[in-house]
Amino acid sequence: MKESSFSIEFQPIGIRLVCSEPTTILDAARQAGIALRSDCGGKGSCGKCAIQIIEGSSSSLTRNETIFLKGGMLQQNERLACETIVHENVKVFIPPTSFHNSQILQTEGTLQKIEIHSPIHIEFLQMSPPTLAAPRSDLQNILSAHDHLRFENDEKALDLLKSIPTTIREGGWKAYAICNHDQIINVVQNKPKRTLGVAVDIGSTKIACYLLDLSSGNTLAVKGIPNPQIAYGEDIMARLSYAMQGPEQEAQLHAIIIDAINQTIENLSKSTSSQSNEIADFCFVGNTAMHHFFLNLPSKYLATSPFTPVVNTEMNIPSERLGLHGMTGSKAYIPGPIAGFVGSDHLAFLLATGFGENDCVRLGIDIGTNTEIALQKGGRIVSCSTASGPAFEGAHIRFGMRASPGAIEHVQINREGIAKCAVIGDGEAVGICGSGILDAISEMKNAKILNQRGRLDLDHPRVQVDENKMRFFSLVSATDHQREISISQKDIDQVLLAKGAIRSGIAILMDYLQIKAGDIDEIIIAGAFGSYLNPYHAIQIGMLPDVDLSRIKAVGNAAGAGARLMLLSDKIRLKARELSNHIEHLELNTYPDFDMFFANGIRF
Repeated sequence: MKESSFSIEFQPIGIRLVCSEPTTILDAARQAGIALRSDCGGKGSCGKCAIQIIEGSSSSLTRNETIFLKGGMLQQNERLACETIVHENVKVFIPPTSFHNSQILQTEGTLQKIEIHSPIHIEFLQMSPPTLAAPRSDLQNILSAHDHLRFENDEKALDLLKSIPTTIREGGWKAYAICNHDQIINVVQNKPKRTLGVAVDIGSTKIACYLLDLSSGNTLAVKGIPNPQIAYGEDIMARLSYAMQGPEQEAQLHAIIIDAINQTIENLSKSTSSQSNEIADFCFVGNTAMHHFFLNLPSKYLATSPFTPVVNTEMNIPSERLGLHGMTGSKAYIPGPIAGFVGSDHLAFLLATGFGENDCVRLGIDIGTNTEIALQKGGRIVSCSTASGPAFEGAHIRFGMRASPGAIEHVQINREGIAKCAVIGDGEAVGICGSGILDAISEMKNAKILNQRGRLDLDHPRVQVDENKMRFFSLVSATDHQREISISQKDIDQVLLAKGAIRSGIAILMDYLQIKAGDIDEIIIAGAFGSYLNPYHAIQIGMLPDVDLSRIKAVGNAAGAGARLMLLSDKIRLKARELSNHIEHLELNTYPDFDMFFANGIRF
């Protein structure tokens, strides 16, 4: 180790990183590949990256750390990883609550039965050896076997040309061409038993990958992983802000997604006894920011009004150009964003749930950090995007966490104000996830612990005040083995802002199309949070229109289902193009009386 170097040892995982210049604990954790929480993107405003310095010295307490210490968000021996700078040997302890836990990731969505029309097909090649009288090149020989096939002279053509002479001669002038439409992408000696495809939904929070048999349409394996970009910011704007620091940061956000997808592809392949070189086609969907990060496109102008994407048309790109693991010549099909932050994941959601196929009044909501909403009336579909934020995913909530073991997922409160909590994994409660937060606020409202303005009622015997004069309600009392878990007035305000963003988007679409709650035939809710929320409580707190509960349907990861449909069928891709052109995009911030709609949305 150089004289000027120093090391940071991370416990309890035992990883040691050697550094050559002063760095924050958060940046060091990122370099070491440690998934440390950083909901605010390292700006010192969320308090989720708490660590302990157990050996060595570091920079002095910052203003943000002092605020969190006074507010009880940090213990006396804790520091914020994003604010703590080290320049000598230190040993750091990371408490369990500061790790990105193994969360419950929604990957399943209802996949409708379709007729398979994959662009991938296999053609038998019967060739004749060249002679002096007919001195055809090997490529001419292949193309003459099927006059409708073509060979594209792109940058990867040379690799295929190098393999062709041996392949066709060892096969006795018989071979098989693997084609994407009429383009030859590979030539092999033996007919493949199957060709595979991968569909991917790149979400802000999670990445869902699906391995499919392109002939049968069967889904062979599914895997959901946390989006590793979370280390650079919990929400889209935090990541865009990070990307705007320079080309190196933008490239990091691209590379980390590609690496995660490739690792997941390898895991899927192993689980099905297949090889990544059997993957002949890909389909990727995501919101506009994820689309740009995935393609390594400049994202600067997405961060400011009018939120302009570089491109909004579909693309079919050689997978090698993106660094993906697949068959030589395989392509990545990427539908374009619709407008603003309404991306191809929203298009996939609408496609999978049958929007545009009838004239009924349907409301579709894909709840996430960035929530997309669509309203259909007659032949019209209007969509919008609203920055609901990550409160329903546990961010900006004192004891908030994602849906993982130890999270309170459901809450009941009796007349005396005593809470009964259901915990994922049935163990001790560590924190509370989105569905639990929503339940708790609805139950507190019904028990008159919360008033109509969303304020904790000081006259209620179960409402307490901490040393900073912050009101809070205890869900789980502290014991020798259990820390207290409570919901503060600040937490409630964050949830009301999130639900207000969603409800104002719904209300504006309803106003735009002149729809009343009673006119709505069906409400479709997608996303991981949507699968676990209790619709009754969502209506009680005013997040959803007041409709009969039988009209509300949760569909899981519909964006992933839509991506699989587009992977399997050219006809579905054509349908997606037509649907995309048909969707009207509404920018909420410029809608008349937006502030009024938002204020009303916050209220119960």
